[in-house]
Amino acid sequence: MIRVFCLLALITMIAGVTPIAARMALDGFPPMTMAWFRFGSAGFLLWLTLRCRKKRLDFRREDLPMLIGLALICVPINQYGFLVGIKKANASHAGLFYALAPVLVFWISLLFRKTTYNHLMLVAALLAAAGAGCVIWPSFRLGCAWTGGTLVGDLLLLLAIVSWALFVVLSKPLISRFGALKTLTAVFLLGTLLHTPFVCFDLHQLDIRAARWTAWAGFAYITGVTCYVNYLLIYLVLARYEATRAMIVVNGSFLITVFVEWLAFREPLTRYFFYGTVLILVAISLDVLRGLWSRKDGSVSSD
Repeated sequence: MIRVFCLLALITMIAGVTPIAARMALDGFPPMTMAWFRFGSAGFLLWLTLRCRKKRLDFRREDLPMLIGLALICVPINQYGFLVGIKKANASHAGLFYALAPVLVFWISLLFRKTTYNHLMLVAALLAAAGAGCVIWPSFRLGCAWTGGTLVGDLLLLLAIVSWALFVVLSKPLISRFGALKTLTAVFLLGTLLHTPFVCFDLHQLDIRAARWTAWAGFAYITGVTCYVNYLLIYLVLARYEATRAMIVVNGSFLITVFVEWLAFREPLTRYFFYGTVLILVAISLDVLRGLWSRKDGSVSSD
């Protein structure tokens, strides 16, 4: 049990630092081009791991439409929202919005009839929406330009977390049938291929010689540590530990993001951000309670 908690602490730390590392990488690399290299590299590492375990990508032809859909959601759509959103807004907003994942996963699961309605989650959804509104409110009040301000970044980050939650729900059938390693390897490699046309939008901005070591370090982190190592650790923990209880710890990663960004970049924290943090923490707590109660009475949850 001590080993599991140590792994959970490591996963939380890696997740918390990921938006900071992405912000560092974006100082030297354009977002669309970086997403292509990031998922291409991570997909290759996963493929090597698959081959070392003497396994192959043996999907059937009828699985291809779902794989293409998941690949589009995971790479072009999610990475546009995540990377461009962080570049226009900041890392702490990204960390906070990603803490909304469990609530969004529940409602998307409900939409696809993979779980049952729960009044507690209606309250959680309203609190989460209010929390996100608090975070975005200063951008509205200051009148940020729709073409380049923090408001646009926040909206893109919301797109990123919605697409991620959608990916989590839709990928479950394939992961159940083929395993996480095979599914994610195929999705990452196929997503990189589908993302290739989008690279032309900012490839001309790429100047490898001008990139500082901090940008390289950030890219190495979000590729090798986040997309590869942390993914393997997450599934190692979920194979041995109850998912809802694990998320209690992992969802606190945004607090690390906020602290590290304030420490490294002296990013100001408004009272609206504080209000939003409290509301989203309460929403997460309600999701955790819903998961625990559903297991206690024997019902099926969306975890």
